[in-house]
Amino acid sequence: MEWLTTKTEHEGLPLYLRLPNYKNIWQYRSKYPKLICITHEFESVKDNGLPTAEYNESLIDFDGEAVNLFDPKKGGIIFLVETYGGARNYWYYIVDSKFFFKKFHELKDKHSDKNLELNYRNDPEWNFIKDYPIKLYEPE
Repeated sequence: MEWLTTKTEHEGLPLYLRLPNYKNIWQYRSKYPKLICITHEFESVKDNGLPTAEYNESLIDFDGEAVNLFDPKKGGIIFLVETYGGARNYWYYIVDSKFFFKKFHELKDKHSDKNLELNYRNDPEWNFIKDYPIKLYEPE
């Protein structure tokens, strides 16, 4: 998957954003109405909230698993990875939260050394993307 990256600031701290380069992300909206976020709290951070270089390097395999949890043709899509304030948020739209809970718990069990939290809600209109303070994707 090709990724687009950008760095900005929010409340004086660096905010790193990674977006999959979908040709048309909106084609998935009717299929994936549930918004999910996995938050990974970092164990080793600099004063600005970013992970230390060595620690960040140690996260490469975990990050690869997190961004590839779903097949976009089946269960859901990842659409944003945020790194900010001592944590990394993996944002997904999915079809079924029960299916996702299983995937999340498998990831959490495999990486029990990581502090992971799960948040979810219905968002059939994809208001999260539409209302995000930075334009993430071209409007439909």
